[in-house]
Amino acid sequence: MMSGANPVPAGPDARSPALAAAAPPSRDRAGAKECILRVENLSVRFPQQGTGGVKAVQDVSFDLGADEILGIVGESGSGKTTLGRCVAGLIQPSEGMIHVEAPGSGARSPATADKIQMVFQESTTALNPRLAVWRSVAEAVSGGQSVSSRLQPAAMAQLQRVGLSPEQGLKLPRELSGGQRQRVGIARALASGARIIVCDEAVAALDVSVRARVLNLIADLRRSAGVSFIFISHDMSVVAHLADRVLVMQHGRIVEQGTTRDIIANPSHDYTKHLISCVPDIALC
Repeated sequence: MMSGANPVPAGPDARSPALAAAAPPSRDRAGAKECILRVENLSVRFPQQGTGGVKAVQDVSFDLGADEILGIVGESGSGKTTLGRCVAGLIQPSEGMIHVEAPGSGARSPATADKIQMVFQESTTALNPRLAVWRSVAEAVSGGQSVSSRLQPAAMAQLQRVGLSPEQGLKLPRELSGGQRQRVGIARALASGARIIVCDEAVAALDVSVRARVLNLIADLRRSAGVSFIFISHDMSVVAHLADRVLVMQHGRIVEQGTTRDIIANPSHDYTKHLISCVPDIALC
């Protein structure tokens, strides 16, 4: 259960041609959505000698809708990665609760690893360098059990789902490009049966043309697989293009949130205005 010790009740590449080619999200999806994830009063405190600890995330609450892409944006040190790792179960919250909710029923259950998966920025270290990538995906298919060749067809099917060929599935991670490795990470998350995928700066290390293709994939999977995404980035232009709604974080807190259109067109917080000003030609597709 992802409750803390004190549980609470229930520099961007702006507007490049390659980015502009990415499939725009359906903006009408930013309306009322059935809640699939609820984060309530979440705080994360890291111990620090001689102090009461450092609060990396402070009293954060938000919902994620079914079949929604939620952007979390902020500069380095804003707490966005810590928040994402906490939601994915990699860090225990100091306070607050995280629940996955069943659409249509109102039923809640604690967030668990089989429901939420994470795609990391550094794709090289996220994959076992000694395994053909189909085996990394097969581990997710098997639920952590031993991997045998009988799982290869299922793993290959997941790789094809993200645009990789069977030949690429036989390769080692070092033999693939950065964009291809990120596709493997997404395939592995899908293979586990996750309903929510947290992408932490998943396209930050990619060149703009490869970035656009990965963004297209995320937008397509949201529609075809019915997966919700939390997309973490320092790049306001990417978040503006992809996300239905945006949370803006500074010093561990959410300083502004709303639909992407409203945030970009009419930001109210000075920090949000600063982030947008760093991308002077930012625009919604």
